[in-house]
Amino acid sequence: MRFHRAILVASVIATGISGLMTAARFSRGDRLLTSWALVGIGYLVAAVRHGVRLVSFFEPSVTLPSNLNNALAIAQNVAIAVALLLFVLAWRATGLTAPVSRNAQILSIMAGIVIAALVGGYPLITALATTDTNPILLVSTAGDIVGLALIVPLALSALAMRGGLLMYTWIYLAAGEIAWLFYDLWWAMQPAMGIATNVGNAVVEAMRIAAVLCAFAATIAQRRAMG
Repeated sequence: MRFHRAILVASVIATGISGLMTAARFSRGDRLLTSWALVGIGYLVAAVRHGVRLVSFFEPSVTLPSNLNNALAIAQNVAIAVALLLFVLAWRATGLTAPVSRNAQILSIMAGIVIAALVGGYPLITALATTDTNPILLVSTAGDIVGLALIVPLALSALAMRGGLLMYTWIYLAAGEIAWLFYDLWWAMQPAMGIATNVGNAVVEAMRIAAVLCAFAATIAQRRAMG
């Protein structure tokens, strides 16, 4: 568990710093400056939460107050969700279109929203139905449903690139949101599946690390596309 947590902390720190480095490549007033800055800030906030938890393995007295931990989790999810929305809006502002009809785009976006609701519905209902509602699961799932609903516009953006370097940025962002939602789904289903705690926790950490690394790859892809 300590090993997985250390990898996670290193991943979120690297992603946060890389996000801010990517934001710095844009000039003031550029839409993507805010988007990448929010990605960087969101993951650095996550670094605080997970960093303290890593320290607590060695020094149990070091912990975050529950309210502060929840507030940081909310801030992280809001920052990433807003960043994804801004990415989509920035793409639409370019006037470029995906190589499919407008009707196909609308239907695809609606399908993305339905899939997001179906996949994220179980962990969201689980979080709402429990007597001791876990606010982190609730906020995380809601944020990831929004993220997954935005995946279709992101995927259409990647299609419109027709193999361009920026295509990889959108693909990594979309892959990261898929990983986050399956992380929420596994977290919610794990108690009812009768899986050994150590195995279940290992899967949870692996999914979380994969999601973070997808975001890290997206920051690298964006800078590479800019030359």
